[in-house]
Amino acid sequence: MIKKAIDKGFTLIELVMATMILSIMMLMSFFCFDAVVQSWTAGIEVSDAMGQADYVMEQLVSGLRSAYYPDAGTSVDDYGFQLNDNGEDEDAMDSISWVKLGSALVGEDCGFAESPHRMSISISDDEDDGGLLAKAWRVDLHLDEFDPEEDVLPIGLSPRVIAFNCRVLDKDQPEKDDEPNWQDEWSSSNCIPKAVEISLYMEPPANAEDQDPIAVKRIVKIPLWDISQNPRKKGNAQSTRKVGGGVNQQPGGVNQQRELRPPSVSN
Repeated sequence: MIKKAIDKGFTLIELVMATMILSIMMLMSFFCFDAVVQSWTAGIEVSDAMGQADYVMEQLVSGLRSAYYPDAGTSVDDYGFQLNDNGEDEDAMDSISWVKLGSALVGEDCGFAESPHRMSISISDDEDDGGLLAKAWRVDLHLDEFDPEEDVLPIGLSPRVIAFNCRVLDKDQPEKDDEPNWQDEWSSSNCIPKAVEISLYMEPPANAEDQDPIAVKRIVKIPLWDISQNPRKKGNAQSTRKVGGGVNQQPGGVNQQRELRPPSVSN
């Protein structure tokens, strides 16, 4: 008896199951690949934000450390530190202003980099020209109608900075309960604070909507704070006799040798 050959193949159910399994595997691969791409993109954005934050922070630190104040023996309002407080932490939009020397924040090509010039740092939430902004202008040699708000164009330092907060060390009580006494206001605009705490808040990655802004903080000590807060009095020069080589000019035009002896010590 001859047996008929039985055709072997996949049933419809098997084909459907195989298609479903393949689709699930492809879908899982797509989600894994998308997650890797998003993570990579977020890492690049965070790295870029940190790079900008480090650069801007170093410029701010250098600019504050090079703060200038004339040793005139009195407080000079034109060279004082100014702070406008507006909000806290990631909602802060503070602005500061001080007089400095050097190329920090203005560049080496600036014509008045080595002469006293006032810096102004502020933040803008404008969609086109937002971020941290800087202005610089000479302290003197201006026309009477000069207005820095109108006549000085701002320079963008970083568009990724969405908040800027500044605190200063209290002038009358720098420490409180063995801790630095930081204040959000600086009423002594005719001098310079001893130290400044600046905080930059960088925009989080675009695909991380629930992530908090990236905060970068630094504490800067200003070298010339003591001259501004405790100006040295300029006394009138007193007339003194010039003594050199042990010869003292005596009245009558006669030069006599004077022996310099140490003071006697009594027992």
